[in-house]
Formats: sequence, structure tokens, C-alpha cells
Amino acid sequence: MFAKEGGALEKLSQPIKLGVGYALGSGEQYIPWIHIDDLCNMYAKAIENSEIKGIYNAVAPEHITNKSLTKIIANKLKKPLWLPNIPAFVMKLLLGKMAVILLEGSLVSSEKIMATGFKFKYPNIKEVLQKLS
Repeated sequence: MFAKEGGALEKLSQPIKLGVGYALGSGEQYIPWIHIDDLCNMYAKAIENSEIKGIYNAVAPEHITNKSLTKIIANKLKKPLWLPNIPAFVMKLLLGKMAVILLEGSLVSSEKIMATGFKFKYPNIKEVLQKLS
């Protein structure tokens, strides 16, 4: 979730702000994301609409890789990315089995919630970063 304070954006931005930003593993893994406003609006729609039943993915419609997201954040912060990607084996040494979550990523669809008529306020990561900066 991306928000002005807290959330994933804060954690992803911290190493970049310190000048040690990098992609994880291959960097080609997909990172699902959503702006907090869209998440709240999705919950409200589910509460208000009794036809919405079952499981829905709370993710923005735009798919983005770890490498692309890292570059976009670095560009927004006007910080260079000079370090190579952190190799998968280093991530596994540091995080153990939890590294799998970061190294494999998830390509998740928001099509089901959009089929209900839900409209994202922030469907694009660059718009989100513009709003939150």
C-alpha cells in the first residue's frame, strides 16, 4: 500500500534516499501495489454493494516490476541508482524463506473488481508518486 506516511513506499524509498538503492534479485519480479485511497474506496464499495461477494485483489491495474519501480522512485527523488541488484542468494542469506516473497513477486489482476464498475483514482504509479511527494 502506498500512502503519504507509512506503507510500502516509505520502506522502498529509504535506501534510495540514502544513496544505496537497488533492485532485488533479477528485478523482473512483479510488485503489486495500491494507493491507500483506492484501497479505502474498494472497501467502501464492497460494503455498499451487496452483490460484491468473494475474494477480490486489492491491487492497482498497472503491473510494474521491482526494477522499474525502483528506477521510478529514484527518478522522483532525483537519486542515482549506482549499485547492482542484490543477488538472490544474498537475499536468502539475509531473510531466509521470507526472501521468496520479495524475489518471486506476484502478477495480480484487478480485473474482477473493475468488472463491478470500480474505478481507480490512482491507476498509475507515476501519478501516485506525484500525489505523495
